Amino acid sequence: MSVATLARKDVRDASRSRTVWALTAVFTAFALLGVSLLAVVGAGGATALQAVGALTLPSVLLVPLAAIVVGYVAVVGESRDGSLKLLLGFPVSRAAVLAGKLLGRTAVVAGSIAVAFAVAGVLGVALYGGFSAVRYAAFTLATVGLGVAFVGFAVGVSAAVDTRGKALAAAAGAYFLLVLFWQPLVAGIYYVAAGDLPGATVPSWYLFLERLSPTMAYQVLVEATLGVGASASIFSLRPPGAATAPLAEQLGTDAVPAFLSPPVAVVVLGLWTVVPTLLGYLRFRRRDL
Repeated sequence: MSVATLARKDVRDASRSRTVWALTAVFTAFALLGVSLLAVVGAGGATALQAVGALTLPSVLLVPLAAIVVGYVAVVGESRDGSLKLLLGFPVSRAAVLAGKLLGRTAVVAGSIAVAFAVAGVLGVALYGGFSAVRYAAFTLATVGLGVAFVGFAVGVSAAVDTRGKALAAAAGAYFLLVLFWQPLVAGIYYVAAGDLPGATVPSWYLFLERLSPTMAYQVLVEATLGVGASASIFSLRPPGAATAPLAEQLGTDAVPAFLSPPVAVVVLGLWTVVPTLLGYLRFRRRDL
């Protein structure tokens, strides 16, 4: 049984979940709200790309949540009900099963994002006129990358643990840490090192630590693809507007290190996809089912 066959089976199984459809509907609703927000509040002079950038906040909050919900039971769910043991009775390796789960759940999350962004894009054109399809496609691709990173984490956790409860606890903890409390954590490290909270100007290592979170790496890519400030920080301890200032202004110098560039953000999302999946596989291949 090939990885592609396993992935197609997983897509069919996941697509039957009412939770998946509900999350798609909720994300689409928030995407419509986000793209129409500037028109609703009557923000004069707002460009179409700025309006599209308003999708960043619902994406940061909901895409990781959807990816975790879709992925955290991918392996442990079938392990507990016995269907995984039955599947491994066929000539298929555990590595292929895990790869199929990763690809299948990725396809489900990517499909939900594509639906939401397609609908929001149509509304954006209607409200603000045309905007660059290339930039919007790149923005959508970056959002899919965010979803894939959290799918990789969730599937890795699902493969590593032996109960749904443990998988849910680990996935929920990761959501709170990586989505909500990463910036306060980095600000705490800065406080210990510098004796003060981060201000409008910060050292390069501070920004690098911030961007190790998949959601912050995603925001770097959003700014690079749309060309507008797209901070979706909820608990940032920096002064208002500091996080969306040009990078040279945040650093207080025009010498911007290469490790703060958008390609590094792509690498960060890739690592969040691959490393948890690999660690989960190392545990999964030795686990007694």
